[in-house]
Amino acid sequence: MSFADELKTELMDRLNQAADLETELDEIRRFKKAWVLKIQKEDVSGQKPLPDVFLGLSQVADAILNASLKLAEKDLVKTYGFPTYVDNQGNLMRAQFAVVGMGKLGGSEIHYGSDLDLIFLYSRNGQTEGRKVISNREFYARLTQKLISFLSVYTREGAAYKVDTQLRPSGNQGTLVSSIDAYADYQRNMAVPWEKQALLKARPLAGDEPFQKSLLEQFKKFIFSTEFPPTLNEEIHRLRLRMEKEIAREGPRRLHYKHGPGGLTDIEFAVQYIQLKMGKIFDSIVVANTLTAIDRMGERAILKGAEYEVLKSGYLFFRLLETRMEVFFDLKEGYLDPESHLLENLSEAVGLPGTQALLDKFHRTRQDVRRAYLRILQQW
Repeated sequence: MSFADELKTELMDRLNQAADLETELDEIRRFKKAWVLKIQKEDVSGQKPLPDVFLGLSQVADAILNASLKLAEKDLVKTYGFPTYVDNQGNLMRAQFAVVGMGKLGGSEIHYGSDLDLIFLYSRNGQTEGRKVISNREFYARLTQKLISFLSVYTREGAAYKVDTQLRPSGNQGTLVSSIDAYADYQRNMAVPWEKQALLKARPLAGDEPFQKSLLEQFKKFIFSTEFPPTLNEEIHRLRLRMEKEIAREGPRRLHYKHGPGGLTDIEFAVQYIQLKMGKIFDSIVVANTLTAIDRMGERAILKGAEYEVLKSGYLFFRLLETRMEVFFDLKEGYLDPESHLLENLSEAVGLPGTQALLDKFHRTRQDVRRAYLRILQQW
């Protein structure tokens, strides 16, 4: 049994002993706290490499999503029965559902304070077969709302996760859950390049397993279903500059290591641009995990030696900063203040001999990453 399966089994065993829903939700939160604390101790002590920290945190989230979905579904099925549809041969079949992780959750690289970026898909329209009949669309909308509530509601043990659903079709204006046919139509006819870029990080992680497996291949088809414009690099770069202006908002005392120039987003966008441009030819580079994608690009010499080293070391440095600021200082804003009294302690936490050494490495890494990003996107 894999570690991911062990986590799911442990959590379900805990829930099977809970007396009621309130206790079940508390147990989910206690499970998260215990495992995150264990991972954090292994991280800080150097027992667990940083990529394994992100993987472990993501596997904890996966287990919680799977358990929470089962609780939400059990509650609804009592009233409405299971969603069904009639196939082409006239047989009554059970519809299927999947929760899809996006962003860092999709890439199995979440950090301690991550929200969960999610989209929700179901297989076919139809209706439920219980004592109260509703459409599959309504059933899955209710299921999704209940799942989000189970994750984000505050109990005596706090909240499990905040959930972000903005990456669904049409963003906040779109429906919370889509049939796969409607989603495919949107991806073929309406999705803009940044939405294809976001789909590179999609990973089905909870729900009906056959449906989850089918989605993985369909997502790749959606990404490459239409030709990208010859100005793809310019479109991605425009979005990148907009993020610098609207999110980073840098100043003398605000150096944003995520969204500022040469920051973590430069690395992610450079990798994703290569995936969009070359993924049809080199299928193995179309993976959701950023470090895995960088390594595979290095193995195929798609990323040359210097660029490979800059992107990989830059990614690990910025992610180390992120986790240490969370663990030691409970800071989640994503930026450094060069005049902060905390920098001396932060430099020690990341293994550097003092504030100046930290700032020197920070500026040097940003310069190297920005140069590599501009070369890759041909924006010199």
